[in-house]
Amino acid sequence: MSYSGELKKHLQTIPFKNSCCMDACAAGYEGRTAEFVCEGCRGAFLRGVFFRYGYLSPPDRETLLTFSFRDDYADTVAGVLEDAGLEARRTQRKNKTLIYMKRSDDVSDLLALIGATRFSLQLLEAQVDKQVNGELNRQVNAETANLARAAAASADQRAAIQTLMTSKKYLLLPDELKEAAELRLAHPEASLAELAAMTNPPLTKSGLNHRLQKLVAFSKDIQQE
Repeated sequence: MSYSGELKKHLQTIPFKNSCCMDACAAGYEGRTAEFVCEGCRGAFLRGVFFRYGYLSPPDRETLLTFSFRDDYADTVAGVLEDAGLEARRTQRKNKTLIYMKRSDDVSDLLALIGATRFSLQLLEAQVDKQVNGELNRQVNAETANLARAAAASADQRAAIQTLMTSKKYLLLPDELKEAAELRLAHPEASLAELAAMTNPPLTKSGLNHRLQKLVAFSKDIQQE
């Protein structure tokens, strides 16, 4: 059974508060206008509309709730949704008019309005899970990018240092630059912070980076000679 089928089956088990709500639901199902006598009638009407015309995607997919009509009954339903404060859009597909909702909050509110509280909560929980997973993925991607940049910088620095060491100018470098060069060659995978802590006396991360950049600059000067 589809997710929409499960939802419709669940809705059939929910009793109506008043007989007027039952009439409103029947009107929605039969494609008629309805008189909203009590506060539950609007939700009951939309429940009937969903039974006959509605579809809801599973919560693990992109949120989508649609109503599909072959006549101008779409105008009636759109008006009821608007009066309920729910944002819905309209499009044409072949000979059908589709009213659809893609915002999770609006879909969740509609589900609660028609009595499907359990399904409304499922949708909200799924949305939270997607947001958490999305944030974790962004963090992982950012960390991966940072590691890739650090690895590329380390490779460039080691190549520059090796170029310097093959020239006589390496011996003329200040001791602090030689220390930075030897640490980078000895610890190619270490971060700037880790290398900075190994210097004597310990440097700040920016301080060590400044020395490594000097080494890279000196190496470029040698290559251009």
